[in-house]
Amino acid sequence: MNSHAAKLTLLGAFLILCLAPPAAGSSRLAPPITARVPDWRVVYEEGDPPLSFSQIETAVRQASSGPLLKGLRVTSSPWAAGDRRLMTTISPNGDGLRDRALVHFELDQPTTVTMTVMACSKHSQVVALETEHLPAGTETMVWAPAPKTTPRTYLLVLKATANGVTRTYGNADYRLAELNPAPVVRVQSVSAGFTARSYAPGAAARMMITTDSPSFTLQFFQAGPETQATTGNEMEGVPVGEPRVYDWSAHRNAPSSLQLHIGNWPNGIYFARLTASDGRVGFAPFVVRPRRYGLNRIAYIVHTNTWEAYNHQDVDGDGWGDTWYAENEARTVNLGRPYIRLGAPPKWRNYDVTPLHWIYRTGKKVDFISDDDLERVANPRQLARLYDLIVFPGHEEYVTTHLYNLIAGYRNLGGNLMFLSATNLLWRIDRHGNTIIRMAQWRQLGRPESRIVGVQYRGNDEGEHRGPYELTPYGRNSWEFAGVDQDQLQPWHWFGIEFDKTTSASPRGIHVLAQVNPHMRDRGLRGQMTYYQRGSAKVFASGILDFPSTAYYGPYRQVLDNVWDRLSRP
Repeated sequence: MNSHAAKLTLLGAFLILCLAPPAAGSSRLAPPITARVPDWRVVYEEGDPPLSFSQIETAVRQASSGPLLKGLRVTSSPWAAGDRRLMTTISPNGDGLRDRALVHFELDQPTTVTMTVMACSKHSQVVALETEHLPAGTETMVWAPAPKTTPRTYLLVLKATANGVTRTYGNADYRLAELNPAPVVRVQSVSAGFTARSYAPGAAARMMITTDSPSFTLQFFQAGPETQATTGNEMEGVPVGEPRVYDWSAHRNAPSSLQLHIGNWPNGIYFARLTASDGRVGFAPFVVRPRRYGLNRIAYIVHTNTWEAYNHQDVDGDGWGDTWYAENEARTVNLGRPYIRLGAPPKWRNYDVTPLHWIYRTGKKVDFISDDDLERVANPRQLARLYDLIVFPGHEEYVTTHLYNLIAGYRNLGGNLMFLSATNLLWRIDRHGNTIIRMAQWRQLGRPESRIVGVQYRGNDEGEHRGPYELTPYGRNSWEFAGVDQDQLQPWHWFGIEFDKTTSASPRGIHVLAQVNPHMRDRGLRGQMTYYQRGSAKVFASGILDFPSTAYYGPYRQVLDNVWDRLSRP
């Protein structure tokens, strides 16, 4: 039995002791002491369910018995930086270079081997499956994916069966995967990312690039003013510079950097598009800072911390993204990783593009501010001097103590806040250099987000059930819905995914304008649209995650215009 199997066997024995009935007279028989927990303090954990003893026992058995795949390794040709015995890099574009992954092993008896290629995440998916009946001896199995296979890492789970007994290498659950490690294959395209998330106009910038293309064309774009639709994992924008071709033939086997010059462009969200000589593309987004903060009296926050938290880029090559959304036990996220797939920020097309288009098409004047830029503001008074309204179009979920204090203090000084998505100010993070660490939910620290936002995160049903907003009696006669044909609200019935609700910590006088309850039976999972005033501060919150997607729809666009008009006034 290998060391991993030994560890799991010990864990199984520990669980047996833990699950065994307590001895007579044990304090474990005493009834638990329950205390009434304030509703704002309740924490809704959505991590992985605990492993059962049966799951562990089965994993240990399948990892420690059955036919061996001796000398298991995976290769491609030629070698690429980061490749090792159980990890290799491929780029299946048909150029004869790293087009396929070869899984090598030796069998001492005839064996049936099944190779399952998996894209691992919170909801892992099977990408390919192949079964071969192999004789004893040295064997090779091949995975040659299609050229348009999504760039990321894939886990190749192997099951070897002989004489009715099966041995498994790898597991769809990351907590069991290292019991008998499986090969990992990185499908590479054009991976690029800037080393900072925002730059001043005219600044020098450094980009890290990984591709085996001998050359590529690089061009800069501004996102938002474009008229063409965004599709798939790509980004669209208006060109702000001429394309330039770079010879990359000296860097085809390892990442390298490129020094670039940011143009003297207006404040906004930009990206570099890299197009390889074979047509593959990659995107690298960044923010160009305002020439002077406060030039426009409204700050539009680009939630770059949340972008990186949702980034499933797997730098260490274990098959799972380096984020707590892939491995719940993870606590750190590296801010310097390029984004997975083609390089657009996670959920870019679903959550970011629509409100961005609305800003440009309605001619609204804002300062685009990244989380890093907001972090540089010294104190709430300085922020209040700069801006009358701060708009959070996306879920500003991960904030440092400084950012939390900044937003709370700004509101206390009469600053207006507009939260267009759910799940804001949920987690406290610490930052060390280019790494953020998830520490605790702010409500666990006695600072519930509902005190500021008005509502706070209640739960997530992964979008399985969605529904329309139902206006409350107050909402039907509110200024927020003035000029809105309320009969046209029902047809838009796709609201949900994540849900915020009021709590006993919500500010006095808060008004629930509308709510989404898509479940046939109310389990308390309800998203509430709210508005409140505290002194001269005015705060609006949508209460559900995908509200910004309605900016294309007339009735809700009117709601956005009404709220924007009222809150943009000091």
